[in-house]
Amino acid sequence: MTRHIIIHYDEIALKGKKRARFEDQLVANLNGWLKHAALPFRARRSWGRVFIDPLDGADWATHEDTLRARLRRFPGVSSFGFAFACAKTPEALFASAQKLAARAKGGSFRATAKRVDKSFPLSSQEIEREYGAAMLRAEPSLKVSLKHFDAEARIEVLDRDIVVYLKERGVGGLAVGSSGRIVALLSAGFDSPVASFLLMKRGGRMFPLHFHASELTTDEPLEAVRDLCVELSRAQGPMKLALVSVTAIQDHIAAHAPSPLRIILLRRSFLRMAERHAATVRALALATGDSLGQVASQTLENMRAIDEAATLPVLRPLVGLNKTQIIDLARFIGTADISARPCADTCAMFVPKQPETRARLGAVLEAEQAIIERLRALEEEALSAMRIWRFAWGRQLEDDEQKANDHQ
Repeated sequence: MTRHIIIHYDEIALKGKKRARFEDQLVANLNGWLKHAALPFRARRSWGRVFIDPLDGADWATHEDTLRARLRRFPGVSSFGFAFACAKTPEALFASAQKLAARAKGGSFRATAKRVDKSFPLSSQEIEREYGAAMLRAEPSLKVSLKHFDAEARIEVLDRDIVVYLKERGVGGLAVGSSGRIVALLSAGFDSPVASFLLMKRGGRMFPLHFHASELTTDEPLEAVRDLCVELSRAQGPMKLALVSVTAIQDHIAAHAPSPLRIILLRRSFLRMAERHAATVRALALATGDSLGQVASQTLENMRAIDEAATLPVLRPLVGLNKTQIIDLARFIGTADISARPCADTCAMFVPKQPETRARLGAVLEAEQAIIERLRALEEEALSAMRIWRFAWGRQLEDDEQKANDHQ
């Protein structure tokens, strides 16, 4: 029997005339990962599905765990399975049941059939009934459960052959890059990495931007942000992290602005610089990890006062989540342990004892006007000293690799 990985997507199938572009983006992302990881497999699309085929000499036993772990968190992959392809005859089909029965490992299961080729002599219901019976004969310890099952045996009758597999869940969503570019304000905490991943899952290609005051702290925040980008790049692929020092900007605001407003003024400065960076990378939106009411700067009044500094939309995918939900998502995407490291956050160090929680936009603009001329000059200096670190598919790139990936 020929072996493949079969991949299904959900929302991509709803995109009408643009469906091919979304499918091609998913295939390109999969092939980018497979090539970068030197895995002997390649992806292709066919009949509303994506297949990953082995290259000559590929050893499934060696690579199956690696492939499974990555596909479970690959944006755009709704479900997948390690499939066996057999001839389009009832005899060949039912002979394959032994393969799936062995992989189901004694739990409960159901069989689900779909016929793309309606000329096949058995109906979907007949296939399900007979295939389930064949699995039970092959592995008597299995149990049938149509609603609450441990494994789902999928049978798909395609144009040239039949594929059978046990269905496994992915994260779904859209392929990274299919919805445009977004500059994400990335800190070393829990929230902003999760926000970035959720927007990747909506098709956004993220350009993380980290503001730091490393002159006043240790290198721990930069090391944490680097490691976060390593993890996030496992889902996105090529990624450019921009690093901007804001020590001088913090000093200027602290020296000349009202104490209760200084975190709001600092975050307005962040958005202005993020928007400048967005223009250079052709991004159409900014993103933060804000959650409504979580900290002083994340009240509705303060969000309004901060957002007024930008003309691009500011996306907040975590706005309705609490901290427990965010940390659970961080564990799922692999960033929780990194974000839990003790390190000094740039904004946290800057928060006054009594920050304004219900800022009036007029008062914010008045305070900003008194310092804006020097503040804009400092922003320009900070951006001109920006550093870029590049990542791809789970690792930071070396200098020569960075140059080779500049076009991405």
